Amino acid sequence: MRLFQLLVFIFLILAVSVCGCTTQSPAPVHTTPAAAVPTTPTGSGDWKFVVFADSPDPAGNTTTGVSPALIPIAKAIAAEKPDLALYMGDLVNGWELTKASPMAGNYTGQFENWMKYVAPIHNYTDGTGIPLYVIRGNHEDGPNQTVMPLLEAYRATAAAGMPSNGPPGEEKLTYSVTHKGAKFLLNDNYIAHNGKKETVNQSWVNEQLTQDTRPFTFVFGHSPAYAVVNDTKENDYSIDTHRTERDIFWKSMVDNNVSAYLCGHAHLYVRSESQGVRQIVSGNAGAHAIAFDPANVDPALTLENPLKTIAKDDQRVGYLVFTVHESTGTFDGVEKQLNPLTGLWETGDTFTLKAR
Repeated sequence: MRLFQLLVFIFLILAVSVCGCTTQSPAPVHTTPAAAVPTTPTGSGDWKFVVFADSPDPAGNTTTGVSPALIPIAKAIAAEKPDLALYMGDLVNGWELTKASPMAGNYTGQFENWMKYVAPIHNYTDGTGIPLYVIRGNHEDGPNQTVMPLLEAYRATAAAGMPSNGPPGEEKLTYSVTHKGAKFLLNDNYIAHNGKKETVNQSWVNEQLTQDTRPFTFVFGHSPAYAVVNDTKENDYSIDTHRTERDIFWKSMVDNNVSAYLCGHAHLYVRSESQGVRQIVSGNAGAHAIAFDPANVDPALTLENPLKTIAKDDQRVGYLVFTVHESTGTFDGVEKQLNPLTGLWETGDTFTLKAR
């Protein structure tokens, strides 16, 4: 009897051991920490984006409201195959046209022509192509007060698909975009802030610079923060009109390691630096050309390119290509210029910078 009980006991022990070896362990339970620490998103590899600005037609009797130079520019940008493209304002002639042009007051028609011209980059009809982000310039605003039919036409056409994550009242005008290891802040300079136009929404900028940060941060506006030309006709539409607010804006970029401030308004290309932040003007997408004289550059800037005087007739249309190198924390800039004699694209300024 005792032998039988001993055999039964051994059999049970062996059975439990076998079952324990063949039964699958339960799947681990995943829980979210009560106070998870956000991580900084990063990308990998190399990728490109393109910036350009200012394409009103220089012809006062324009039949489109858009410079014909934008057509080859758009084709060349599309051929670069960037991940995204960003346009820094003054799409069309807007409110500046007189009765000499059949497009005067036809704001929707002007924006439709602009969208047609940039179709090689982004097809507004079916939403295909390269993502294209735009902000307004003074040509999309007004001489003193905002021309509301112009603003409404802009929001309903070129800006209809822009992000709505900006501050209240500035939806589709001021917003941010993230892509891989980069963050882009696009600022409307012509909504009044504290009663002043030619400014940025500083509280929103401060929030964006300290939340969801990325290794690369690029800030955009239409006008330079520091003057690079002496253009009396356009000076009143620049954010350096309000220098106290401009200085606060610039300091926020310095303090938060912004890689570069990118803008247009001045119809040329100029790269400079102040307190470690680059200001790069790329406003030569077909608007009337202006001369460049280094003597007119704000002394707060250290001029990097060009370093010589350029006559109005020697200016060229173009755009700027950035290649971001996520693994090394650097980015390259290549300015592209259209040679008017050969019709070929040539390289102008080139530079390499580290993320700050």
